[in-house]
Amino acid sequence: MKDNFLYRTLSSCKFAVKTGWRISRKRVITEFLFELCQYLNSLLVACVLIRFILDLAMKQTAFQKMMLYVWSVVLFTALLSLFQTFFNTYIKPVTDVELYSGINEMLYDKACQVDMVCFEDSEFYNEYMMAVSQAHVKLPEALRGISQITAGFLAMIAAAGIIYQIDRYAILFTIFPILGNFVFYGFLNSRIFHMEKENIVFGRIADYVNRTIHLGEYAKEIRMSNVFRLLKKQYDRAVDSMQKVIGRYSVGNMILFWMFQYFTFTLLQEGAVIYGGYRVLISGTMVFAQMAVIQTTMNANTWTLINFADAVMSVVKDGLYLEQTRHFLEYEPAIPEDQEGLQPTLPIRTIEFEHVSFGYKQGGYVLKDIHFRLEGTQSVAFTGYNGAGKSTMMKLLLRLYDPDEGRILVNGIDIRQYQVRAYRKLFATAFQNGKIFADTIEENILMGCHAGTKEDQERLQKALALADACGEVERQPYQEKTLLTREFSSEGVVLSGGQNQKILAARAFAKESPVAVFDEPSSALDPIAEYQLFENIRLYSRDRILFFISHRLSSVRSADVVFYMENGRIRERGSHEELMRQDGAYAALYKIQAKNYRT
Repeated sequence: MKDNFLYRTLSSCKFAVKTGWRISRKRVITEFLFELCQYLNSLLVACVLIRFILDLAMKQTAFQKMMLYVWSVVLFTALLSLFQTFFNTYIKPVTDVELYSGINEMLYDKACQVDMVCFEDSEFYNEYMMAVSQAHVKLPEALRGISQITAGFLAMIAAAGIIYQIDRYAILFTIFPILGNFVFYGFLNSRIFHMEKENIVFGRIADYVNRTIHLGEYAKEIRMSNVFRLLKKQYDRAVDSMQKVIGRYSVGNMILFWMFQYFTFTLLQEGAVIYGGYRVLISGTMVFAQMAVIQTTMNANTWTLINFADAVMSVVKDGLYLEQTRHFLEYEPAIPEDQEGLQPTLPIRTIEFEHVSFGYKQGGYVLKDIHFRLEGTQSVAFTGYNGAGKSTMMKLLLRLYDPDEGRILVNGIDIRQYQVRAYRKLFATAFQNGKIFADTIEENILMGCHAGTKEDQERLQKALALADACGEVERQPYQEKTLLTREFSSEGVVLSGGQNQKILAARAFAKESPVAVFDEPSSALDPIAEYQLFENIRLYSRDRILFFISHRLSSVRSADVVFYMENGRIRERGSHEELMRQDGAYAALYKIQAKNYRT
């Protein structure tokens, strides 16, 4: 049943009306009234008024009385037009913003709950991009289409009654636009949707190249290498693939469009004229006045039917897009951000990985049988070559992912039993690939967790001092109020890689959390700045549990416990001195790095 096309379309319509009603009831109501006014205007002038005038003329009604009726209709249609103008110039622009804001807030809320693993699923990500990029456009379009269908259906019943009263056989001519719109145009819209869906992945490639060419962070590499040729090849292949997809659909689309035009307009209009002429001139079963009325009524009803069918096809097409939005909003994350559960209790006495294994969707296991237990405020270092699974282990600890096997325990309780947001507040984090946002230095450090109090300012200054960034911030034009990046303003400041890492470190220092996680926090720093940062991390973490990831083994010497990882497993563990005495892989790597530093 759920795969049925009609069911899917009706579900999308229900979703559009329900969502529109939730965001802006005024828009849903006035949109319907606007469309109803459109059809009322058409029916009053083309059907009712003309027939009324001809009837009065045949009865030889006084001209003054006839004009009184005419002006009554004109005044009523003027009031309808006044409402339509008010809708177009005031209500629609205002509620467009409400719909845009409302649907995006729903999408933002859901995007913040999507499991991290979903971003590595290309199929899910394609549907996600379609949902996000089209929702704010397709929602108002669908509401308009649904209103057109509802109002048009009522108008068609009224017009059909007028036609039937004059000539019951004339209704048969409405079969042609029904075939043209519901059959041929329906197939055409379905093909266009599938064509656009096939082109999404190629469009993403082309968009990626466009972004890369225009972003300053890639400018140096582009100018100092031949990578532009590679990007251009990617772009050309994507464009060529899009053209091939369009080419596969073009002939069929052209035929369907021609059939739609021929059945909707040619057969209908010419057929109606021939039929009316026959009744008046040959069979003599209709007077010219009746022919005039039926022609205008037929023409009005035809356009009503065409608009109705067009609205149906538009709703079907919009529904295919909104279906993606609906599926995305109905997505139930495996790790919901608003999940209820236990509140973590302080202090954090133990953290334990109990035979934990994990693998991303696209590959095999990244971590295999990780087992260790930490007690008290220890400092723990993870080291090893790239791809050993060090950062993945921290993502599991932060519950950005859940293990495939085993458990992670904090204070003896499986972390899946904790309330997610409360649990994550236990951690202050700084990642090598952390992001700087288009906002002030202050906001990039406090990350919205402040109320502008004196205590917040003291926390900010303390974090900057620990990150050794006070001098650099003071040199900025507005100090901590300086806007970072030039995303929104040419006055924004673009920091160096090392300066960015200091801001990211300050972000962690600003959190009063019992557990700190620093993942390669110094890769862009010079040796002196790196040494100072390590010292400050140790100072900050004296009464905290510290997890520290680094390739540079000189930075992990003071850790209470060092885990040397290889191929997703913990190969060696102990203090720096113990591992050196074991003379294993850790000791060999340390000696190589120490030799390089000496030379």
